[in-house]
Amino acid sequence: MSKYLYLILTVLITVTVGFSADEKPEIKQKPKSDEQVYKEIRSNIRLFGKVYREINAKYVDQIDSDDFIKAGIKGMLGTLDPYTVFYEPEQVEQLNMLTTGEYGGVGIEIGLKGKDKELTVIAPIDDTPASRKGIRAGDVIVGVNGEPTKGWTTSDASAVIRGEAGTDVTLQIRRVGYDKPLDYVLTREDIRIHDVAYSGIIEEDIGYVKLVRFSGQAGKEFHNSLEDVMDKNPKGLILDLRSNPGGLLPAAVSIASEFLKEDEPIVHTKGRMKRSVRDFNVQGEPLAVDIPLVLLINGGSASASEIVSGAIQDLDRGVIVGTPSFGKGLVQTVINLNKESMLKITTARYYTPSGRLIQRDRIEEDDENDLIELDLSENDQSSLLSDSVESDINAEMFLTRNGREVFGGGGIRPDVELKPTTIDPQVVEMYRRDLFFGFIQGWIKEHGDLKEVNVSDFMLDSFFLYIDSVEFEPVIPGMRELEALRKLGEEDSLDTHFYTQLDLLESMLTTDVSFDDPELRMTVRQGLEREVGSVMGGRELRIKASFDEDVQLSEAIKILRDKDRYNSLLRGSDRAAASAKDH
Repeated sequence: MSKYLYLILTVLITVTVGFSADEKPEIKQKPKSDEQVYKEIRSNIRLFGKVYREINAKYVDQIDSDDFIKAGIKGMLGTLDPYTVFYEPEQVEQLNMLTTGEYGGVGIEIGLKGKDKELTVIAPIDDTPASRKGIRAGDVIVGVNGEPTKGWTTSDASAVIRGEAGTDVTLQIRRVGYDKPLDYVLTREDIRIHDVAYSGIIEEDIGYVKLVRFSGQAGKEFHNSLEDVMDKNPKGLILDLRSNPGGLLPAAVSIASEFLKEDEPIVHTKGRMKRSVRDFNVQGEPLAVDIPLVLLINGGSASASEIVSGAIQDLDRGVIVGTPSFGKGLVQTVINLNKESMLKITTARYYTPSGRLIQRDRIEEDDENDLIELDLSENDQSSLLSDSVESDINAEMFLTRNGREVFGGGGIRPDVELKPTTIDPQVVEMYRRDLFFGFIQGWIKEHGDLKEVNVSDFMLDSFFLYIDSVEFEPVIPGMRELEALRKLGEEDSLDTHFYTQLDLLESMLTTDVSFDDPELRMTVRQGLEREVGSVMGGRELRIKASFDEDVQLSEAIKILRDKDRYNSLLRGSDRAAASAKDH
């Protein structure tokens, strides 16, 4: 039944959306001379200044000069791509944090948890003011410096909790087992961002490193983590770049260099300015140049992640597993306008060693996924890379070193495409309502601190009693899709026959949900174990608790253990290899 439901939804979306795009022929204009450009700039600056003076002098209400000018700047940049952006002070701080790999703070990861979406400590970072003073995962921050946090976002909290090293901040904490809030006075320090979320040996002989960003310290931290893993003599290595949004270009080059031979190409950038045409090759001595390698990527792997995976794929150094990456191939430059403002401008594109541009045709804004090339030698500028989405089936084909076919556009396409296991909709709803978190907090209050990550049958059964107590309403498969169809029908004023068919479909939906289903119970157990891991050991234990259910990770391990399959995935045909050499 559900396939017909999705078919109706697909047809409706096609009918309502398919004819909305206005196709306009591309008009090629003759390049203007420098003299023409400068003349236009002078004329337009005079015009802008005159408009500003007239408005400032004669508008019926007094204007805020700062807001007025910033609105003008943003409106001007709005005619360009979404990655040419004016940065204000709070955004500059985020950019500087990525660049230096540090920020002034107390060392806690925070999120909004529970039915009331309260500001909650996800985990304290090791050897920081928060961890040394005893802040725990699950602590609810009810106040900062005496000000209640009700209704705050994580951004609101970060803006107040972070600050100059050496200054104090007071957190009011509500903790399970205590009747009154606890006050913690913490002295801020320079907190280093950790780019490696987990590293070690899994499955006895397979090395694994999960990298979550490419900050200013990522190259050094990754090198140290990889060195520790390689000292244990693994037979294969997995680099997990899933949902890694990117970061600094030097970090991407440094990390790719750990797996490639001396002077091999990693990435090429090209733009209008002479300084934007650059080749980046392997730097330093590699740690893992020969070990069998698998990279994990998904739709959240962007910019710097795609630099690394693109080089590994084009040079046939390792096998890529997962789903297509985000597709970000635009280079940008960040210019310091003054102490409080910066301007980020798209200045070039980047290309993988085979020559392909992985930028997607449909572009969506996501400032967090910039790739930055630090180059302070000219006007204190820094180059970045930006965004895009959706595959282009007509994308240009390229050849890897062994002659394998790869494609430009649409991001990096895995050698072995494998989607993650679909989570049961009941469990998705449990996550959405933060029921795992709420249950574990209640369990700690009743039974004391947790001793192990493994969830017992007693704890699992107790969880199902808990969700009854909070009046959990099971998700009926297909109901949300039906509601979406009803909304579309209302928007398009469809006739009663349409709604009669929807009512018929609704009567056919299965409303009975059994919590005795073995697969559902297993998925719930895994959700509990992730939450227990988070409380006991923060992000590292949470990641480790997810290994058993990770089908993409399991596939990577299988590939590394099957030497023939690994080699065949990287081997191009003789004819293709010959063609690759000709190129």
